[in-house]
Amino acid sequence: MAESVNETATLGLTAEQVEFFKENGFVGPFDLYSEDEAPLVWSQAMIDMVKSKNKPHSSTIINYDRHLDCNTLSEHIAHPKIVHKLRSLMGDDIICWKTNIFEKQPNESGTGWHQVEAFIVYESETVAYPSLRYTEETREATQELTVWTAFSPASRKHGCLRFIPGSHKQWYYDETKPLGRSVESKSHDFFGYDYSELQLDKDWDPNESEVVEMEMKAGQFVIFLAKCVHGSLPNTSDTKRLGFASRYVSPSVRVYENIDSLSGFGDSISLDYHGSVLVSGEDKYGHNRLHHENLNGFPFPKVDTNGR
Repeated sequence: MAESVNETATLGLTAEQVEFFKENGFVGPFDLYSEDEAPLVWSQAMIDMVKSKNKPHSSTIINYDRHLDCNTLSEHIAHPKIVHKLRSLMGDDIICWKTNIFEKQPNESGTGWHQVEAFIVYESETVAYPSLRYTEETREATQELTVWTAFSPASRKHGCLRFIPGSHKQWYYDETKPLGRSVESKSHDFFGYDYSELQLDKDWDPNESEVVEMEMKAGQFVIFLAKCVHGSLPNTSDTKRLGFASRYVSPSVRVYENIDSLSGFGDSISLDYHGSVLVSGEDKYGHNRLHHENLNGFPFPKVDTNGR
């Protein structure tokens, strides 16, 4: 059933929230599931993953795109409370192109500062391709957004996300350069990579007084630009912190053009399975393969735009 205009206005962002996002590069947190409901939703997602007959890939290290075979996550990426807020920043036409599972175990270190926009993929040490190629300008606030949902408490002690407000307005890192990986090195605090190798100014050091620590309850989410410099604190608690990132772009953006596999974190996967999911509006471009059902035949929901 289509939402009423009043319901849609409540689900979307206020003018003040849109301005906050434009200035800072992130906005939130927002309530999605109740604190009691969130772990139950994730438990069902885990059951879906185990029972899935058609997984996107066999890697247990590269935790990408389980929305493509897990019914619970297939529904999550198109949740109206998420999609209406994305529309306030991106317009009606939106595709989900990628998801990531982020687990932080007790006593696990934080994630270092990083900043991306094209999500560069390396075929070799010298040849790089963008995962995203932006084909046109837009009047909207942005063409790319990440939604990070906490399925467990994400307080400071659990290793919450951190943002540098306004850092999306300039480049502090060169994402086109390859990264070396060393799981033993303590300085490699970006999942085995040392993202500081990409700093444009080697002497740049964020002003800690300006850093925003995005504490969230289980069931809340935050929206941010990947170009906004972000990271996370270490998990000093005795429980696992669990986050799920769903990533969205305009259909005008070309996804994985000239890329047929991904490598990283000591593993690799083929992208034969991949397709984007239209969660709102329509695709007027036809740049990307779209999945209308997940890999197990579950129809992807799409949020109706008639209520706007």
